[in-house]
Amino acid sequence: MTLTPSTLFAIFIGGGAGSVARVLVGEGITRISSTGFPLGTLLANLIATAILAVIIIYSGDRWGRDSIMIPLLAIGFCGGFSTFSTFSIDTLRLFHDGQTTFAIANILISVGACIGIGMIIFKTLSK
Repeated sequence: MTLTPSTLFAIFIGGGAGSVARVLVGEGITRISSTGFPLGTLLANLIATAILAVIIIYSGDRWGRDSIMIPLLAIGFCGGFSTFSTFSIDTLRLFHDGQTTFAIANILISVGACIGIGMIIFKTLSK
């Protein structure tokens, strides 16, 4: 990938769209769930992982290496939609609030599920 003005603009647009989508997912989950567990952040990260895995598998065949779609979707949208920083803050808040079980579960589920989803999608779609 070559960093051109159009590539940077695609990342900018994708990142903005991904960030807005993440907020909408997070707020939507918060409204329907009052468990104290950061389900919105977890769901956003799982969805972003799934989207990124599909993009990586199909990008070469469908778009080609120099397509603007890869920086737009993979770097921009998935980068804006996924949120390691919010995951970290959520986990620290859980520890701080004495919800150690939720904090540890958040770490294990987030990391394990994202890796698992990526592996499943890769094995399923790359056949």
